[in-house]
Amino acid sequence: MEIALLFGGVLVSLIVEVTKKKLNLNAGGVMVLVAILSLVGGFAYKAMLAYGLWEAFISVLVASGAFYAFIIKNVKDISPSGTDRETI
Repeated sequence: MEIALLFGGVLVSLIVEVTKKKLNLNAGGVMVLVAILSLVGGFAYKAMLAYGLWEAFISVLVASGAFYAFIIKNVKDISPSGTDRETI
């Protein structure tokens, strides 16, 4: 099983969990929601593979994650004059 399919399954599960709580769905509603989201996710995955979008998506995801981890997070951690940025 490809790692992308695992990430897709996790994403579907998270979306279902949030939607289930917000809409107060019963078991039947959850099953229908899982089926619909799985179909949409499967079609999106196949389309991304067919058009070469998957590589572009992963490249952008990795670059944005690295930029956040090394630049944005470190800039947030630096506080002027030893004070906390949130109190300024």
